[in-house]
Amino acid sequence: IEQVHAPVHMPDQVVDFHRACRGDSARPLGNNSMGTNCPATMKERSTCAAQCNSGVANGTFLCLESKVRLTSVCPGNDSVIMGDKVLFTLAAVASKCPSLEQLRTILASALEVDKDAVDGVFCEAGEDVPLSAEDARLAGHPTAKACRIGADLSGDAAGAQAMLPRVAQLPESTTPVGNR
Repeated sequence: IEQVHAPVHMPDQVVDFHRACRGDSARPLGNNSMGTNCPATMKERSTCAAQCNSGVANGTFLCLESKVRLTSVCPGNDSVIMGDKVLFTLAAVASKCPSLEQLRTILASALEVDKDAVDGVFCEAGEDVPLSAEDARLAGHPTAKACRIGADLSGDAAGAQAMLPRVAQLPESTTPVGNR
């Protein structure tokens, strides 16, 4: 390896970009709801909530990684359980997205939590990406899909805080293609 030029510091540069969320994709729960106060376009990490016929909404919607996450409820006579959540989104490469139930099981096992604590599971398959020669040999094909996977983990405040380091380590526990 040969250094072609000395490192250059460039301040004030774009380091990340997130598409806005569509506010109309936020679906309020509860029979006392009359819609949401979500704008048509939601900026990254912005929140909104259900609008209730009477009373106030429980919970909020959150725009995270171009996807509306979490739940907002106008319960009326129904009951609501409140708690803390840990949200995460990961980039992965796979031949296809697993079913949501398979993904819930995989995430619960990897995080060593009860499957009921894993909620809001999603997998979105994107474009084809080339595999390394070894991975292509093991997979039996030269490409795979770029996938975005994620979920919400429910718990009390202490449990949610304890979960943060485990979730942060998920990308470090990868499995090569062909290993099961």
